[in-house]
Amino acid sequence: MFTHVKPAIRHIAPDNLQGRSLIKVVYVVLEPQYQSSLSAAVRSINQHNPNLAIEISGYLLEELRSPENCETFQQDIAQANIFIASLIFIEELAEKVVAVVEPHRDRLDVAVVFPSMPQVMRLNKMGSFSMAQLGQSKSAIAQFMRKRKEKSGSSFQDGMLKLLQTLPKVLKYLPIDKAQDARNFMLSFQYWLGGSSENLENFLLMLVDKYVNPVGARMPCYGIAIR
Repeated sequence: MFTHVKPAIRHIAPDNLQGRSLIKVVYVVLEPQYQSSLSAAVRSINQHNPNLAIEISGYLLEELRSPENCETFQQDIAQANIFIASLIFIEELAEKVVAVVEPHRDRLDVAVVFPSMPQVMRLNKMGSFSMAQLGQSKSAIAQFMRKRKEKSGSSFQDGMLKLLQTLPKVLKYLPIDKAQDARNFMLSFQYWLGGSSENLENFLLMLVDKYVNPVGARMPCYGIAIR
């Protein structure tokens, strides 16, 4: 069913830049529940923000079974500033996401991946914070997850959710220069779980402010509206 859907229905671009910086965002999610909130968030930014405009392209994970959709995904990623993914737990499709995004990871300004398979989580990149060592025995995150699994016998998905919910406990294992970026990742996850258009608008503004902001302009204040 999903392979016959055109991801173009989730593509939004500003009508007029009016001298603003254009930020390109690409996301891949398991289900469409975030589509309306993300679309509303982007339209609000494009309508009201004086400094930037956003062009966003979205994909449901199953749509990537289509070679045509996968090719469009590759083209979008090649031009993106920001990549977002969530709940990528289908092995063959997770490998497709990694194959497309990994070659561009260093060029991307920021990549934010919420609970997904380890190879997809390793795409995370927020300043100095990443999960590139996820699964390696010496990484603090891997040690934390292993302890959680030994205590509860939970699945990887459950362990990943627990990790993100209790990430503050992991911060003490991180170098000081990575702690703030780790906190930004944790805040991003809170915004994402909030799920409203207001939360997702603040989420996007925070990512641009902290990791893109190409013109160096001060961003309007963004706050937490988690309910």
